[in-house]
Order: sequence, then structure tokens, then C-alpha cells
Amino acid sequence: MRFRPVGAALTVLAVTGAALAVPAPALAAPATLNPAGFTLDQDFTAFDPALSALDTALAGRRRTVPQVMDAANRDRTALCNQSTWQALRDRSGADTIGFCWNDGDDATAQWYPQGLTTTREAVDGGHYAGRQLVASAAYHKGTGVTLDGRCPRDPEVPQSARLPIKGVRLSLVDWDADFANTYRHLLLVEPTLDSAGRGTYKPLLSSNGEALHAGGIGWYGRHLYVADTRGGFRVFDFERIYEVSTGLAGAVGRQSDGSYHAFDYRYVMPQVGRVRPTGSNDLRFSFLTVDRGPAAANRALVVGEYAEDAATAATASRLVRFPLGADSKLTTGADGRTVTATAAWNTGYRQMQGVAAYNGRYWFGSSNGCRGGTVASHFGTLRHWNSATGRTASYTWAFGPEDLSYWYDPTEGVADYLWTQTEYANHRVVVAVPQADWD
Repeated sequence: MRFRPVGAALTVLAVTGAALAVPAPALAAPATLNPAGFTLDQDFTAFDPALSALDTALAGRRRTVPQVMDAANRDRTALCNQSTWQALRDRSGADTIGFCWNDGDDATAQWYPQGLTTTREAVDGGHYAGRQLVASAAYHKGTGVTLDGRCPRDPEVPQSARLPIKGVRLSLVDWDADFANTYRHLLLVEPTLDSAGRGTYKPLLSSNGEALHAGGIGWYGRHLYVADTRGGFRVFDFERIYEVSTGLAGAVGRQSDGSYHAFDYRYVMPQVGRVRPTGSNDLRFSFLTVDRGPAAANRALVVGEYAEDAATAATASRLVRFPLGADSKLTTGADGRTVTATAAWNTGYRQMQGVAAYNGRYWFGSSNGCRGGTVASHFGTLRHWNSATGRTASYTWAFGPEDLSYWYDPTEGVADYLWTQTEYANHRVVVAVPQADWD
């Protein structure tokens, strides 16, 4: 299977003659912290009763990732919205690759892309069940939300006027020349039991009833880890996807007639595990990535914090590594539940939205607002740090950047890539550049 699709899937860009972006002056390297204070409780049993009931109720309706992708119903397009990623093109030229969503997903004010991962994080060789995929998570602002300028703030209307809030959806996108240039949305849900003890599910919501932000996601083995800002990780299983009924756009979960719906989405992925901070661990789980370095023993979920300004960044822009095991879960201590960080730093970087990591090297993507001026005046920043050598660098990045993912290519002789995506309506892209250009 080839590295990237042909035809409409491959966008080759001409360099326009713009000056090559150059690194800003070196910045301070992250400061080392004691990792012992960052502990987690990993629980893969809490949802077992609800999951067992769903297995019974939806018997015969479990679907595999290839089955979902064979039923993909939306066409991705060649890279668009060029002003959004102009800084990437200026530096990487024709080696800049990626795609756009269809017109409806590019323009919607209801769903905002955040977390990003790929099958190159998930498995050696980069293909999960024979498919090479990019996965994007988006959170729902509410039904009926409309645009307010180029980059709308959270709706200034009561939550009751935006119901239902649909939580988080995951978009699986084929990125392989052997398959169609298509993608499919799945709804991520939390399984539960109804008052009669029957299996059902609900959207992923935070404690205040808003959609979980899903600022970062990581795919490792069969599991998808989703950042829950104050709650650690929500964990999902790519071997547990259900096909449900459609036709009721406002319904979710089990209905009175025994059917199961998901706001007209055909597939749901229920949560199978939860990983929560314990003790004095006050880390905010703003975004995350998988560091799938060459040594399996050193692989980790890498978690970072968003800090609004320089004052908060001075103490609360931390980066923490939690070890991953061979079973695609986090590595625990003797009790089978406690996870202890293996390394931690404070970066001092403000407005971080994502991190990519590979074998001791880190890239941090930061945003720069959006209101007033031009897109170019609000380009974000990409910072690089090599923890082995101490080298740091800073570059102009995309407009409205979100999560990052490292695309490791072990066999095909193509340079490793950094993937990112952007969030603002009519400025959305999923784009990748050779990491060597940004090292």
C-alpha cells in the first residue's frame, strides 16, 4: 500500500517565490519537573455492565474499521483554504500534503475540529486492519448554531436554546491510494443503563452539560484516548463499533420502540475505559499525542496543558509522559491500576493547542487568536525541542491550528511528516509537512 493517494488526494504545490520562513531566535527549553507527582487511576471495568447489555441489545451489529470505511459516505477534497496554511507552504513547498473536508463540514458552525491522530501512531507499519487512516475529533457547539464572523466564539445564548448538544464525533479518513478518497463520521458515546437496566448511551459531555472539548486524541493499538480537560482520558475501542438506526435526527440512545439512534449517525463507539488523575495531580489534560518511538519500552502518551497568557504559562504549561504497554493500555504498577509519569516538564509556552513527539523530539503548536486583521496576522507558532540535545526553534505555523500528530514512515523511504488541522469554519484543512523542514 502506498504512502499517499493519487489523483485528487495528492496535492502538489508550486512554490510561489515567497521568502522561505526562517526560525525565530532560539527560545528557552522546557524546565524539568519531578514526574512522581503525576499519577493516574486506570479503570477498564467501570462500563462493563452497560457494554454487556449493549452487546446483547445490538447483537450482530458490531462492525470493524474496514466495514465502516467501506461504507464511508463523504468525499474529502484536495487542499483548499490556502491562506490558512500559507506559512507551511512557504517553508515546505510542494512537499506540503493534505486534504479538505466537504463543503458542509468545512463551513459548519456546529462542529469544531480539535484532536488529530493517525494509524501511524497506532500500529507498527501504520495500517490498522489493512487501512491507513487519519482520525479527527470534533466537538459540538449545539444545534442551530450559526456563524458570527470568521471565527465565532462560544454561542452567547442559553444552553437550552442549543439543545441537543451532540458531544464528540470522530471522523475516519482514508489516506491510501488503494482506497477511495472518502471519510465517515462516528459518534463517540458514554455507555450506561437505563432505569430498567437496559443498555443505552449518551453523548460525551462535560460536567456543565457542554460537549467534551476533545482537544487531543491518540490512537494506540486498538484504543483511542481522548483528552478530558479535568478528568484525564476517555478510552474507546476500535474493536467495539456498533451500527445503529438512522432517521431520527434529534434522538440518541435506546428509544421506546427498542431501536438505537445517534443523532442520525450510523455508527457509535462507546467508551470502554477511563483514566483519571489521582492524589495531588492537578494536570489539565488539554491535548495529547502518542510517542511511538523505535523502542517499545519508551512509548508513551504525552499530555500537555493550554495556558492563556504568559503569566499562567510560567507555571501551568506542563508536558507529561505516561508509559504505554504492549496491550495498548497505559502501564500500571503492581495494583494493576496506578499509572505514574516517567517524565515531566514545564514548557513556558502559551496557547499551546497540540504536541507531536517522537524519540525525544517534540513539536508544540500554538494558536494566535483570530479576530481583526488578516489571516496572516493571526498565524500560529510551531516550536521544536530536542530533549537530547537541548536545541529549540520556533516557526510561523497555520491559522487556527489544533492538535498535532507524528507520521512515522518505517518502510517506504518517504520522510516522516507532521500532521495538524485547523478549526475555524471556512478555513479548515488537515495538512502535513516533512518534519525535517521543521526540526
